[in-house]
Amino acid sequence: MQVFTSIIVVSIFAGIFIATDIKDYKTRKANSVASIAHIISANSITPLLFQDNNEAKKILTELKNTSPDIVNAVIIDSAAKIFAIYSRVDAGPLEISHFLNGKTTEFSGKQLFVSENIMNEKQLMGKVLLEVDLSELEAIKKSRYEMAVILLLAAAVLSFLIASIVQRYISRRLLYLVDKMKQVSVTGNYNTTIVDNGKDEIGTLIRVYNNLMEQVRESQHKKDEFIGIASHELKTPLTSIKGYLDLLNTMEERQPNKQFVQKASDSVTKLERLIKDLLDVSKIQSGQLQLNIKEFNIDELINETINSFQMVSESHTIVKEDGLHYEQVLADRQRIEQVLINLLSNAIKYSPGENKVLVKSKRDGDHLLIQVRDYGIGIAKDELSEIFERFYRTKDSSVHISGFGLGLYICRDIITRHGGTIWATKEPKGSSFYFTLPIQQNSVTNPSSNNSNN
Repeated sequence: MQVFTSIIVVSIFAGIFIATDIKDYKTRKANSVASIAHIISANSITPLLFQDNNEAKKILTELKNTSPDIVNAVIIDSAAKIFAIYSRVDAGPLEISHFLNGKTTEFSGKQLFVSENIMNEKQLMGKVLLEVDLSELEAIKKSRYEMAVILLLAAAVLSFLIASIVQRYISRRLLYLVDKMKQVSVTGNYNTTIVDNGKDEIGTLIRVYNNLMEQVRESQHKKDEFIGIASHELKTPLTSIKGYLDLLNTMEERQPNKQFVQKASDSVTKLERLIKDLLDVSKIQSGQLQLNIKEFNIDELINETINSFQMVSESHTIVKEDGLHYEQVLADRQRIEQVLINLLSNAIKYSPGENKVLVKSKRDGDHLLIQVRDYGIGIAKDELSEIFERFYRTKDSSVHISGFGLGLYICRDIITRHGGTIWATKEPKGSSFYFTLPIQQNSVTNPSSNNSNN
């Protein structure tokens, strides 16, 4: 835009300069030729009085040396008949019609036409007619246009260089703001602020961004505080309800009463699991989620989790392949089990109509790689990077399948705290979830792990 604006401004000024220069040239040329016509007119009185054609021709012939740009010169008498005439070698026929409109000067194409009356004591004796070649004007136009083009190119280059320098200042700040906004959208870290003391529009935009982040942080804090308080408050009465339901389940033997109690107990279990997830989210947000790091056999944990899950799952068979043997890891056994349960639960939940879930485990360099694959509805490619965000649910399945989108968010935080990674891929049918755990002790990252081991 700066380069374009500069070119427009220079073009306007160049056009004004060229138009003014051409107008000044025409004025000077017309005045100069009019002076010549006046001199010829004064010198032609005597030849006209004495009808001396030769003297008149001699006067006109002098134009060859004094004004070589005059291509035709004519003296006519009072009867409008040609008295004397001069024509340059390369001149064409003189068009007398240009002098019959009453004007003393007229520009027509590449010619200038000038007429001057021959007066003798207020008596009209004839006229002097001059036709001037304006080739010089054409040369001037060409040189001015060439100069204008050179100026435009120079202005464009100079404007581009200046704009590049200015753009570094403007774009750097804008791009920095865009990068920060992208980071916030990816990481969900609303504590990011930008220091900028600019007084321009970009500075105003950055201050608005900082204010927005502050409002979002306040809103997040209030929401997390509410979730934490509500979860704690719900936990106690829910425990009592579950205890009474367990008691009723042992006391009631009649049907369908026992079935109703069992369904109520299952619903309480789901609600209890949701409250547990909400508490974990609250701990994650406040930085209070702690890990109890101990050494254990990961293969045994996988087998136990599959067996316990298989007992309650009647629709799917969980198949384990490529098992690890005697592979010890330093991790929080309960939290890793929570990750496995969540992934197996999702694999069954999101593969209705199928009957198989595959679990694979192997050693991959310095890490253990565990895969949980289903053969269900799958996940769209553009959602693979978003499903681990808090409260995110896939678009195609969110209406038909219950959930709050917290499980994978908690799983990512647990695996990340262990120094591993978790991700998902789209399969030809269904999807696969992977997570890794480092084998080395120094790869485990948990600020509170030392206290837990003591």
